[in-house]
Amino acid sequence: MRRLSLLLTGLLILVGINLTVWRFEHAMASGEVVLLRLAPVDPRSLMQGDYMRLNYELARDLVGLEKEKAAALDTLVVRLDEQQVAHWVSDGNPEALGPDQRLLQVRKQESLWRIGPDAYFFEEGTGEQFEAARYGEFRLQADGKTLLVGLRDDNFNPIGKIRAAW
Repeated sequence: MRRLSLLLTGLLILVGINLTVWRFEHAMASGEVVLLRLAPVDPRSLMQGDYMRLNYELARDLVGLEKEKAAALDTLVVRLDEQQVAHWVSDGNPEALGPDQRLLQVRKQESLWRIGPDAYFFEEGTGEQFEAARYGEFRLQADGKTLLVGLRDDNFNPIGKIRAAW
């Protein structure tokens, strides 16, 4: 009986891991490319290895919101320009999106707004090329969830290697 329960537990863990991997693969394959302009942040941390701290201009735009409006906000309406860069539509209606508008999930953590991850890890010794990063490249799902897949420079060129799949 004990062996059976261990086997079933192991199988459930494997199924859970595979579902998570499938979800990320699906997001990368089917998500729309959206770029978020990065805001200046300390580019590297010497104590934690090769990674870049990230902040987004959109998150800084949200800082001045009134407390009542901020408390109810968990999804933004953004407009995509011709380069797929997202711009906040402050008076946007999530129920009636325009053809160039999308939903983008956000969350407030203490006094900071979180739009995407706050760090991008890269291969050791390749940090200099990432100093040119000006945009985070995301795959955006219809419900507003995002997955960071890479960084881009001022000319919208990918920096480093961008994986099509894991």
